Amino acid sequence: MNVLPWWVKPLLITALAGAALYGAEQFGYQRAANLYTVKLSTADADHTRQLLRLTEQRLTEQAVAQEAYQRLNEQAHKVGWELLQTKQQLEVTQRQLKQRISDATHTDGPRFTGLGPDSLRLYRQFLGYTASGEADLPAADAGHAGEAAAAAGTEAGLSPADLLEHAADYGQWCQQLDAQLSAYIRLHTEATSEVQP
Repeated sequence: MNVLPWWVKPLLITALAGAALYGAEQFGYQRAANLYTVKLSTADADHTRQLLRLTEQRLTEQAVAQEAYQRLNEQAHKVGWELLQTKQQLEVTQRQLKQRISDATHTDGPRFTGLGPDSLRLYRQFLGYTASGEADLPAADAGHAGEAAAAAGTEAGLSPADLLEHAADYGQWCQQLDAQLSAYIRLHTEATSEVQP
């Protein structure tokens, strides 16, 4: 058997120990690298799932917002259409009422210095008051003609026909504003009721 010289054994032991340490070190590095790769892959997968979940959530929120926008847009168009129809209806009503101006002023006759009862009824209709409120208006009373004659002449002021023309235009404008305001309040109420849980 070959016997190794005395100085080779410590070198051999040192070499074997160094090799063992190097192997252990490489094994540790490789194991750490593998663990890091697994943790990185897990973190990357978690991040990807989180991004996917956030994307789906945003798409859902966007779809809900788009649906609400569509609904409000349709309501706004509906309100606009109703306002156009109301405006046309008011124009027809005012045109019909304006045709009654000459009859009302003729029926009242010259015995009134301003608006007579028929003209006043027509005036109230122009402003949108209903006929039920006309019960408190006096009937044409020729007995007061003497008092009216004592008043200053109507030549200097507006004639009853002019007053009624103005009432027709002003009444139509007021009723259109009222219809718009009512429609916008209704649109706002419907929109806020949809938003509240």
